[in-house]
Amino acid sequence: MTTQITNNLTLNFNAAETIAETLPRSLQQTTMGGSAAVSVDIGDLPPLPSRSMRRIARRSKNSSRGGVVVQLPGWARPRIVFFESRLELNVLYILLARGDVIDVWEQPPSISYRDADGKRRSHFFDFLIVLKSGRRIAIAVKPAKIAVRSKFVSDLKCIRQEMRKDFADDILLITDQDFTKAEAQNAERYIDFARHKDLGREQSLKEVIASTSFPATVAELAAKLDADGEGFRSVFLAIYEGLLTANKTALIDSQTTVLAGGVQ
Repeated sequence: MTTQITNNLTLNFNAAETIAETLPRSLQQTTMGGSAAVSVDIGDLPPLPSRSMRRIARRSKNSSRGGVVVQLPGWARPRIVFFESRLELNVLYILLARGDVIDVWEQPPSISYRDADGKRRSHFFDFLIVLKSGRRIAIAVKPAKIAVRSKFVSDLKCIRQEMRKDFADDILLITDQDFTKAEAQNAERYIDFARHKDLGREQSLKEVIASTSFPATVAELAAKLDADGEGFRSVFLAIYEGLLTANKTALIDSQTTVLAGGVQ
């Protein structure tokens, strides 16, 4: 799933432009509650520490907290990026799967502002991202019900009025209503698959695509690759990297219909 960033406070992930570029090559997920970690080879050097400016509580009975090790194209080394909830983790996966994000900073320095009642407050955004275009977007992640109940949008409008342009160009509020569960699952799977990309198989898939009449299913293309169980993985990657297009709001499986090219 890819998104178009707008100047609105809310972000509709379904109104997306196509960004046909690959992103992370290594990512490691750990949890701060004792769950097993997914091991990833990141070379001889350890990942850089998180840049979070706010202390994140390590344990919570009501939320999932932890960190992922992310390698972005503009980074010399992988870096740990923390998250405080499953919703934040889903948003992180979706942002990384876009293809045009060159920097992600979780919990960047706080913003001081006056709320609608004139009271001075401070706010930490969940993510500050930088796009290849140079545009900087401060992202707030919140469950929709909480955002409405707490008048969070009103606070974000106040923050926007006082936010310096050297911090961010705009603010986005992302809630659980802005993307489907399947979109987040697809993005997570893409990032996992991209760690073990086979360039030779990608070239073979390009040849298969050139000789295939579309529409076709993922299974049909995978079978033409004759790559044992790796065909599905290669076709899945091609959907995110612009060789193929499919509906990313629904779970991508072997029966998903795909078209050639990256037009959504």
